[in-house]
Amino acid sequence: MLSVKTRLLVSLLIISIASCTDLPRPEKTDAPASGVVLVVGSDFTSGFLSAYSPAENKAYRDITPVFNDSMVRYESGSSYILQRMGSDSLRRLDNQHGYSTLYEKSLGSRSNPQDVVFLTGNTIAVSYYNRNTIDIRSKNSGALLRQVDLSAWADADGYAEVGRLWFDGTGFLYAALQRLNRNATDAIWPPFGQSYLLKIDTTTDAITPYPLSYQNPISLLHYNAAQNSLIFAAPGRFGANYSLDGACVVFSLALQAFLPPLITEAQLGYEITDCFLDASGNGVFLGNDNSLTSVFGAFDATTHTLTRVAATLSASNGGYFSSILLHGTGKVYLADRNIYKPGLRIFSGALLNEETAQPIYMGLPPLSMEEVP
Repeated sequence: MLSVKTRLLVSLLIISIASCTDLPRPEKTDAPASGVVLVVGSDFTSGFLSAYSPAENKAYRDITPVFNDSMVRYESGSSYILQRMGSDSLRRLDNQHGYSTLYEKSLGSRSNPQDVVFLTGNTIAVSYYNRNTIDIRSKNSGALLRQVDLSAWADADGYAEVGRLWFDGTGFLYAALQRLNRNATDAIWPPFGQSYLLKIDTTTDAITPYPLSYQNPISLLHYNAAQNSLIFAAPGRFGANYSLDGACVVFSLALQAFLPPLITEAQLGYEITDCFLDASGNGVFLGNDNSLTSVFGAFDATTHTLTRVAATLSASNGGYFSSILLHGTGKVYLADRNIYKPGLRIFSGALLNEETAQPIYMGLPPLSMEEVP
């Protein structure tokens, strides 16, 4: 026969189990697996992955929590969350099953990963600020397969600052080396000496360096099919204490050479932090003025002149424009981190006329975006 004490413990256990069954179960996200723009939102304390469906004009907020400094990439039914300094990890999500996590892989403490791209077969490439290598990893597990050594391009502080990556689909990986001076006292990590675009043969790991005429390539490497070229921003001295010493640069994949820039910062009158050509050949840029006000606008790549400032956001509002995305529809999405009214804004046409009456609220202020066809 059970003692009074034992019967009491059994009764409490039964009550506890019954109470747990009454707790609400987490709902599976109803966010579509495709046809959306994925948005990483962050207040730099917390982060969430959300999605916007253009067909429904609907936001699916807070699909899953992510690290507060993350970027998202998509490939073949999966989303990859690159969680940067402080988390230093890679997560693979299954879009088809409620964006559930397939794996989360550590990339090494304080490695500060910067970009991930998809290579042929079951491989991906990951770049780092705090490591002079590019990792070649398994796409299915995140496991390290080998590393491409870039230590020969490190500058005086010991790091090459490997930034954005792009893969051409035929076996060649391109990597932007910013080469920043971490020891500078007159600015925060200004460029140091020569910056490079590296072409890496992923079969042999042979490297061909292409010196840039402008320093500090910081933006995504945008592929332009009409020109068969890579277009990206190299703003030189960036942020506080900046100067108009950068440009929107073009690297011809056919010629394997840099072409004259689409526009320089001196011609535009603003610092350029991202740039590309839309489907009609119109220039689009993101940048700053000398008061650190965010500026989003259009330029003529033939005459090298500013055509329109479509939006601005004063730094005094506590926010900034974090990124731009050229959507498959030809429209341009702007991530607006205005702390009073954050969200996605949509623009179209040569003059970037705004289609959104107000920013599309995505929960936390948007930090990075990725289109999922």
